Amino acid sequence: MFAKNKNEGKEMTHTVSPAVPGFKKIWAVSLPIMLSMLAQNIISVTDTAFMGRVGEIELGAAAIGGVYFHVLFMLGFGFATGMQILISRRKGENNPEKIGPVMETGLLFLWTLAAILIAGAQWLTPCIMPGIISHESLLQPSINFLNIRVFGLIFVFVNVSFRAFHVGVTNTRPLTYGSIIMAVTNVILDYLLIFGKSGFPKMGLEGAALASVISEAAEAVYFIVYNSRSRIRKTYRLFYFRNMNFKLLKQTLNISIFVMLQYFISLSTWFIFFIVIEKTGEQNLASSNIIRSIYGFITIPVWAYAAVTSSFVSNAIGAGYAKQINAIIARIVKISFITASAIVLLSGPLARQILMIYTNNTELVNLSLLSVYVILGANIVFSCSCVVFNGVSGTGKTKIAMFIEIISLAFYMAALYLLVYLFPENVEYAWFSEFVYWIGVLIFSLIYFRIIKNLRDESKFNIVKAI
Repeated sequence: MFAKNKNEGKEMTHTVSPAVPGFKKIWAVSLPIMLSMLAQNIISVTDTAFMGRVGEIELGAAAIGGVYFHVLFMLGFGFATGMQILISRRKGENNPEKIGPVMETGLLFLWTLAAILIAGAQWLTPCIMPGIISHESLLQPSINFLNIRVFGLIFVFVNVSFRAFHVGVTNTRPLTYGSIIMAVTNVILDYLLIFGKSGFPKMGLEGAALASVISEAAEAVYFIVYNSRSRIRKTYRLFYFRNMNFKLLKQTLNISIFVMLQYFISLSTWFIFFIVIEKTGEQNLASSNIIRSIYGFITIPVWAYAAVTSSFVSNAIGAGYAKQINAIIARIVKISFITASAIVLLSGPLARQILMIYTNNTELVNLSLLSVYVILGANIVFSCSCVVFNGVSGTGKTKIAMFIEIISLAFYMAALYLLVYLFPENVEYAWFSEFVYWIGVLIFSLIYFRIIKNLRDESKFNIVKAI
């Protein structure tokens, strides 16, 4: 992305360097990620909307099962984030031939991890669920959903690996096509398998799980075929599948392990959120599943900006422009804030209509309305916090990022329990805990960057040495 010139980087401490991307560049790299995430969220919207028309129990079971799956998924996603940082660093160093070994080692590790998680989930889920779900009607549907859904880990880990690759080399357009394939496949199979149309069996909740697995497999096939083209294979030395490079695996894990723990803890807390809500009533749980889907939808642009922030920062450090990371992050925060504000202004007046996409239950719509306004407000804080926080990860200081996450989650959990205890009948108050979490993330991330502001030794960032 940037020409590597360390002497020039040191001379440009007080000026804007080529490492600071323009708005056009940020948008060009972010847009395909947004479109890919949009397609992925169509799956969540479709599943939630279809389940909302099957019944509140199925909607609640899909919520618990979906978050449980994402707790496992985030272990692989965290490792892939470390791969992305390493790939971006190699790109900045102008060493594309060293990217292929990172991908191959990552894929072999993630396939092994998927096999372990699938076997563990099949064994542990029936033991864990009875202890955390208080409503008997939700128990078996949640287990049945997960017994199928967990097999998607095999394919989704392939997909996050290629996402790390394409974001790391800033060639994000293929992500759009892959996600469109997945989304279209999922929507069609959801309709056929949930409701039993065109001769397919009526599987209900389990049909939604199977549709998700098949759609993720379709995206994985696309990525493998696309990246098997000779030009890409030769440039980045992909798909040669040498023996497992344990030195490289250790190097990747040194970066990834803290991201994996960070995401696992974060999603575990998200899972606890739904367990807490489940104990206040099935309808509150159904409402929260709808809000979760909307929340994921409106935050798509910010997550895309956050992903490219990590890549731009790591790339700049690899090219010798470590002093410019604050300027890079500040520019992306500005565009992220503007985008999030526009989404809030457009979505606010349409809150009721948006809810009616998910359910035709008027009582459930009315229950969820205030929660929509709460998450719209939280999205403004999120637009700044998420970008700055991913800038921390982009520096390679993933251990620090993990500690920021843990401290912020402690405040989040305290706020959640307090709000649910004081207002058990008002589910919208529980969502105010999002403000507490993202404000904490922002404050602690800014403290970190304040500490390193006057850092002169760029070697402190070079935690990834050439192999």
